[in-house]
Amino acid sequence: MVSLPPEVSAQVFREFKPEEVQALSLEISKLPNISPEIRAAVIEEFLHTTDFSALGIQASSFASQVVERGMSSGVSSETSQMAPRQKPLNFLRRVDPHQLLSIVRKEHPQTIALVLSHLQAQQASAVLQELPPSLQTEVARRLAEIENVSPDILQDVEKILENRLFSLVEGEYPQADGKDALVEILSQSDRSTEEKIISGLTSRSPNLANDIKNKLCEFEDLMRIDEGSLQQVLRLTDIRDLVLALKGATKELASRIYGCMAPDAARALREDVETMGVVDWKEIKAAQQQIRNILRGLVTLGKIKFR
Repeated sequence: MVSLPPEVSAQVFREFKPEEVQALSLEISKLPNISPEIRAAVIEEFLHTTDFSALGIQASSFASQVVERGMSSGVSSETSQMAPRQKPLNFLRRVDPHQLLSIVRKEHPQTIALVLSHLQAQQASAVLQELPPSLQTEVARRLAEIENVSPDILQDVEKILENRLFSLVEGEYPQADGKDALVEILSQSDRSTEEKIISGLTSRSPNLANDIKNKLCEFEDLMRIDEGSLQQVLRLTDIRDLVLALKGATKELASRIYGCMAPDAARALREDVETMGVVDWKEIKAAQQQIRNILRGLVTLGKIKFR
């Protein structure tokens, strides 16, 4: 679960029963830091021991999806070789152009041209424009002259670049922490799932539940932080988001926000809120979500103090 993107894990959560979700969340929160090697070994074991046919799923298709997502999370190149790809060098289409530049810029112009020929046009253009002028010309000439390329050559190039990409990502990607992973997953979950998990954790591990709740944060949690922390949040908040959010805020929270601002600024903000016409509730919730995200980010960085 922690090896998948949070939005995917959140979708998987919805398929479990409430008690299973609570048990799984508790186990995720207990996970220590996980190295890319252990992550890759676990995924490989899962792929080899699961009876996909009984689930009506093609193992190769599932493996391909897991590995494609796992490449950005530190899954090893050995694991990725289990999943056949539809096109040579196809995995490079999911790599950021700056990372691509890092792994190809010292290659022979012919190799760079070969790589660019298998990228999407926009991605290839972004890499090409960052190359030195003289190298740009040479790569462009060789790119235009590419015809049929031996599958063996493509396979060799793919293997080299996969290993290089893995080394690059492994050096940059932080090891997964169970609590942080659970917070990320819950951030992508619907409110109902989040509430059920927090409720289950509260009954089984109150301290853990409180820790997770503090990291998750809600818009209403602006009432729970000290004045200095609230001022930090407000400084990072777009004024339109703040006006919209206050349209749906409680009187107590609105008063607290006005109270920690300079009198002139508070008066101007109050006037903007009061003169704004009827607003769709979805817009209000979206604005509150933006402020909630700012608060969560500051909590993660340790910049927020709760009262």
